[in-house]
Amino acid sequence: MTPIKLRTAAAAALCLVLAAARASAEMHATTEFTAGTTRPVTVALLPAHVSLMKQRMIRVEAEVEESGQLEGHLTGAVAEGLMAKGYDVRVTTPEQVNADPELQALVVEANRLYDEILTNVSARLRKQIESRRYHAGDTLTVLADRLGVDAVAFVRMQIVAAAKGVQIMNMGMGGAQTMMSVSLVDGDTTDIEAYVTLPVMRRGKMFGGYEDIMKDPDVEMANYAEATLGDLLAADPTLRAARPEDDVLGDIESLLAE
Repeated sequence: MTPIKLRTAAAAALCLVLAAARASAEMHATTEFTAGTTRPVTVALLPAHVSLMKQRMIRVEAEVEESGQLEGHLTGAVAEGLMAKGYDVRVTTPEQVNADPELQALVVEANRLYDEILTNVSARLRKQIESRRYHAGDTLTVLADRLGVDAVAFVRMQIVAAAKGVQIMNMGMGGAQTMMSVSLVDGDTTDIEAYVTLPVMRRGKMFGGYEDIMKDPDVEMANYAEATLGDLLAADPTLRAARPEDDVLGDIESLLAE
């Protein structure tokens, strides 16, 4: 298993916490993102992380291979969704990351720091995002500069699907419970500027169960991405505050000199 496929126990626990605490959540963003001054134009989309769990009679099993198969479909669906919102999306593929040891190290560390941040997110998510409580650290600045973007996007999804025996016990109910989130992290401030998550009920939109997801992942991942990104504000280059180039270069030089 390659380094970018590594998962932390914290990330898995995070999805369960958010699924319970943020069932009705949609978009949470900083005041500046809403106003447009820190809303990105160029976004690097890192490979999505999918955790697919099968609920059996007495235990929950992780389906690692199937999770990996879904990640590419989800990444593509989110990329299309962000582009539909006007963002200049630059997809960072696993092949690209694995071929460059420096980039691989940056991506692994950025994912680790991001997952650590989200484990500390409580039910007061809106207030915490607005107050810029969470910072992804210097690694994110270097990564964003390396990829030449304003912000980096992180995608997380957890699917808990009931095995047939469990569905029978539940009288056919419980095809799949899904939690999905997308975050845009600013390359300069390293703050989470916007966090959007999939509500349980999304304006009547229905999703397929486990069998549907595995049979036609392109369609199902597109549905999830569309619902999750529905309330994300569109890119607007005219609103983003221009920052002197020498200030940005100065920040990067300072980081590299440390």
